[in-house]
This record gives sequence, C-alpha cells and structure tokens, in this order.
Amino acid sequence: MTLKEAKEKVYMLLDEHSAGGEVEHDEDIELKMARFFDISQKQLSLIKKIQKAKKITPQSGKTEYAMPSDFRELFRIWRDGVNVTNRYPWINGKLIIPERDVGKNFIVEYFANPEDIPADADDSYEFEIAPDACECMPYYVAAQQLLPDLVMDYSSMLNMYSQAVGLLDTSIPGQQMRVTNRLYT
Repeated sequence: MTLKEAKEKVYMLLDEHSAGGEVEHDEDIELKMARFFDISQKQLSLIKKIQKAKKITPQSGKTEYAMPSDFRELFRIWRDGVNVTNRYPWINGKLIIPERDVGKNFIVEYFANPEDIPADADDSYEFEIAPDACECMPYYVAAQQLLPDLVMDYSSMLNMYSQAVGLLDTSIPGQQMRVTNRLYT
C-alpha cells in the first residue's frame, strides 16, 4: 500500500468529504499524517514482523560480520543451504564466522525495523509491512487525528484498529502457525 492510498482511507474514515462527495484535504490532518503512519508501521512491525535476508560470503582474515542497519532480531542462519542457526556466536551485534568457513555461502534471515517515514514523505512511499498489516494503519491514524477533538470520539477507531491487529496472521514461514480465535461468517 502506498502512503497516498492509506491517506485516502483515513479521509474516508474521518468522513472528510465536501457536499459533492469530493475528499477535502485538511492541512492540519495532512501535516500529521506521515508521522502517525510512521508510528503505526513501527508498532505493527513488532507484531507482524518484517522478514529480510542478508547474504554473507566469508573472506580470509575476517571473522566478524555486521548486520544491516535495519536489523532487529535474528531469525535463522543458513550455510550452504543447511540451517546452522545455533552454531555461530554473536558478539556486539556481529556474527562470528571462523576462517575455516571461507568459501561457504551464508544467508542470515532476520527481522527488520522499518525505516522512518519522513514528515514530507512522497505519496508514492510504499509501506514495508505486509499488506494485511497495512490495512490496520488507517484506523490507528484516524484515531490519532480524532484524539484532540472534543466533539468526535476516537475510541471506536482505536477499537477497530485493535480488532484488526488481533486478527493478523503472525505466523512465520518455517515455524509452527499461531492458533487464533477467529469468527467466520
């Protein structure tokens, strides 16, 4: 989902339309929108993790390999296609690969932090979290927009956000699926 698509959903939830049905872009709402989406994406990435991978080719004379700046948490380590996650130590956030493994191929799967969404982000910005998690964000952002409003109640939007988050499938490929209590109609 793009920032533009997400903003349109927020305006729809806030019922920001003219008498002719056109969306009215309120400058006060617009100024806070990217920051609220940034907060929401970061919160959701803790629940529905962003999975990435880094390829490492060990080199002679080097044993410490730093992870990317978006690295949050290790998922798995593969050496030539074999899962070796618990066989290699970590020191100060760096993977230690002994020189005996030069010539082997490593893939480190990890969970990532999303990048910051700047306040002046272009509407073409693509969210980093999964599409189903993206669908939760407009409810959070709409609730935050309504929070200071003394007339409008923000709690229904926040409840809808919480319900949508509760229905997210948080299973990780290659791990046992999470059992949820979902209602089907």
